[in-house]
Amino acid sequence: MRHHYNLGMLFLEQAQTHAARPALRFAESDVRYEELLDLVAALANFLIECELKRGDVIAIAHTKDRMSYALMLAAIRLGVPYFNIDVASPQSRNDSILATCAARLLFVDNFNDLVAMQELCHDRDCAVIALADAALTPTTDDQWREQEARMRDVDSASIAYIMFTSGSTGTPKGVAVTHQNVLHFIQWGRDRFGITPDDNFANLSPMYFDNSVFDFYIALFSGASLTPVHRRLLNAPGELVAFVATMECTIWFSVPSLLIYLVTMKAMTPTALLRCRYFVFGGEGYPKVELVKLHRMYGSQATLVNVYGPTECTCICSAYDLSDADFQELDGLPPLGRLNPNFDHQILDNDGREAELGELCLIGPNVAAGYFNDLQRTALVFVTLTEPGRFMKRSYRTGDLVRRDRGQLFFIGRKDNQIKHMGYRIELEEIEHGLMKLPGVNQAAAVYLRSGAAFGKIHGFVASTEALDERQLLNQLPVYLPDYMIPSRIVVIDKMPKTPNGKIDRQRLASLLAEPRT
Repeated sequence: MRHHYNLGMLFLEQAQTHAARPALRFAESDVRYEELLDLVAALANFLIECELKRGDVIAIAHTKDRMSYALMLAAIRLGVPYFNIDVASPQSRNDSILATCAARLLFVDNFNDLVAMQELCHDRDCAVIALADAALTPTTDDQWREQEARMRDVDSASIAYIMFTSGSTGTPKGVAVTHQNVLHFIQWGRDRFGITPDDNFANLSPMYFDNSVFDFYIALFSGASLTPVHRRLLNAPGELVAFVATMECTIWFSVPSLLIYLVTMKAMTPTALLRCRYFVFGGEGYPKVELVKLHRMYGSQATLVNVYGPTECTCICSAYDLSDADFQELDGLPPLGRLNPNFDHQILDNDGREAELGELCLIGPNVAAGYFNDLQRTALVFVTLTEPGRFMKRSYRTGDLVRRDRGQLFFIGRKDNQIKHMGYRIELEEIEHGLMKLPGVNQAAAVYLRSGAAFGKIHGFVASTEALDERQLLNQLPVYLPDYMIPSRIVVIDKMPKTPNGKIDRQRLASLLAEPRT
């Protein structure tokens, strides 16, 4: 394989090498690599006609239509950063995302979302285009040469995509990931999982969620195939498992919550997914008391892999293979394992000294460029090191507390108010900002408690001098927060309990949940 310094070049080689093989697999038909490449070239022409240049940003209301996948590849080819938008998120949240990126165009692949996206962009300098309406024609030789010239101008430090995560100020943070970041990630994933053109990835995660990076990039940039799994199936456990089985997927990657749900609903059985050779899970902890159930079903057929990695470090930074030895005791979580090759790290205690227990700081080529158009928040966690042994290397302060034991890393918790819920990294402060927007609320707080070993719940607290109704508050909250941030309940109190230093007493709030409701 030739050296490639950008993603467009790598995809072109894979598409030409595997031209007749399936790239995208849908229930009704496959899209071969040669067909996908033609679509990518046609969409690249369209982006050029729209006068987009290298560095301009586009948004994609991506619901897993073939056109949206091709558009991602077309944008990559021209050095145009893209971000995928959650059409179900509140308009106010999506508006802040558009403002951060100053997107020139927003593409929509489902006509049912067109009106909402037009309303979103009504007051912005951002045109909305239905992908089905894009005027696409076969690519001429002159157009192909122009695209290749533009592709060669994209250097490895260029931004490939922007992935949004929750923000403590109430404004989501856009992680800017470079071509170099992703090229390194693809090579690692291909080697680590022994990916071949015979592999078929179940694309379970939504495309605005960081876990989808694993499916999309490692599959389509290795000559393997990708099977999009639509949102509707995630709420139909039996249909979901049957679909993945019918499509003969070999690689499964999801949050633990989904696997726990499928096992609990008895949709996952020892004979359900006989072609899967890897069950990969990450984004949140998978309690071993639950994980052992999956291990008993598939441990002899497939490899179960616990992965870890923040969005700011290109999806995955460590991968640990589970074995029988990991289930001799069922307390706690499986290890994070060792960091991937070509990674360095520090574990820093509260005084900033290296230790065996403390905050994990990641160093290496997967560390993203920073938060897009947000230098202030970038400076807080993306650090340029100056010590002689790591001079001018970039480090990302994860906020994750870990313990190192005989080279293995173990997750301990967070040093701030960030949680991982349903696989999403969520700042509790963003939930509190949403609660504060509700009429009659004077002060708000959110806590996260785990009920049993497997499932955690978000609980909201609001202080008010008015007689507020919990059900009405919960019904109003989706205007300000996406569904995965909505608390399971909201407790209305007269005033917030405080610690001696004047901060909200979250331990006292948590104890209120154990008290009988009046």
